[in-house]
Amino acid sequence: MRQQFELNVNLTQQLKLTPSIVLKLHLLQLPLVSLEEFLKNEIETNPLIEVEEEELSVQKTEKETSSDESFDFVFEGGNLFISEENEREVFPFRESIYDKLKRQVLLEFDGLDRDVALYILENLDFRGFLLVPEDEISSRFGISPERVRKVRERFKRLTPVGCGSYSIGELLQVQLEEMGAPQKLIDSLSFLEFISSPSTFMLKSSLTKEEFEELLSYLKRCDTRPGEGGEFNTAVKPDAKVWLSRDGDIRVEVLLPKYFNFRINSYYLKHAAREELKKFIKEKYQRALWLKKAIDQRRETLERVLKELFNRQKEFLKDGKTLKPVTLSEIASSLSIHESTVSRALKDKLIETPFGVYPAAFFLSRQVASSHQEEVKKAIRKIIEGEDKRRPYSDSKIAELLKEKGFKVARRTVAKYREEMGIPAASKRRVK
Repeated sequence: MRQQFELNVNLTQQLKLTPSIVLKLHLLQLPLVSLEEFLKNEIETNPLIEVEEEELSVQKTEKETSSDESFDFVFEGGNLFISEENEREVFPFRESIYDKLKRQVLLEFDGLDRDVALYILENLDFRGFLLVPEDEISSRFGISPERVRKVRERFKRLTPVGCGSYSIGELLQVQLEEMGAPQKLIDSLSFLEFISSPSTFMLKSSLTKEEFEELLSYLKRCDTRPGEGGEFNTAVKPDAKVWLSRDGDIRVEVLLPKYFNFRINSYYLKHAAREELKKFIKEKYQRALWLKKAIDQRRETLERVLKELFNRQKEFLKDGKTLKPVTLSEIASSLSIHESTVSRALKDKLIETPFGVYPAAFFLSRQVASSHQEEVKKAIRKIIEGEDKRRPYSDSKIAELLKEKGFKVARRTVAKYREEMGIPAASKRRVK
């Protein structure tokens, strides 16, 4: 039997990332310290890049060094901060786990719930475990144990995750939930005392060998002593400074990496004799041009994004504590850029304000407007009411179903709203 072959030609469009775009995206998401390390490696491997060792990382403009800002301290917009002349590029950033948790408690809790959360914070041991039982806390504040439990559940999801737990099992459960682990793996932690014997553990938890190995991979990423971070004194470099001018305008200065103002020597490009050498030199020359452009674009994008972010968080620059709900999509929409670009621009960045240095993520409140919050809660309740009670939905699955309905909500937010509505977790909703 003779086979017949046909040749079909189709014309299609494909969007491909060029090396220059890949480089821009990579540099955009790097914090200043990592960017400087990246730039240092590029300089060492590219013979066309030249730089003077004494070159400073930040070049001051004539306006920044004017006589009216030459004294030790500057008072602008009701805020007192060190003048730029006396600031150090690298400085110690001190914060204890206690301070970190307290700052989050003051932002996430209100009224009596805040008092309960602060009391929980005051009664953690050095590992982060809670020393006082829930019924004792409820008696102290004259509230129901159920309300204490809800506050503690929210407290455990602050960073570092798991502080406020009573046991290792409880600690691991909340950390696995935050990682988005499958519900079956989370439920298996009720047999944690048998984990030293894999065969017994798998038999009691009904996990397969592959699921058991997956569980172990999650457990390796867990921190069983989250409160032991203690105080740290680490040299950090803020990626940008943000403050209010005397006129109340938002001022943003994106700090540039060391040796950012490098030169590209075109001598080798002009005098390369051999064809193979010419190709190598051209590639290095093109790479140097892309690098310079990518650094400039990183600065421009980060400046635009931070200006828009702090236009919405302007009150924080006045009092150091007021934060409003702000999302990545809102910033992206205002700037007419993609949400992923905003995410990359703010990823791992440190922002210096008149009230200290904060991660950029600190200013992106996870709170949802109350009207929208009620809509999300109604949708969650409807999903749970329609689930198969023999196989109830996990919080991760509910988050996926909400996304299909147009609600972009994180798994931890689903858990928070579910608890606020008094709906138990999937493992406790299951009917055999």
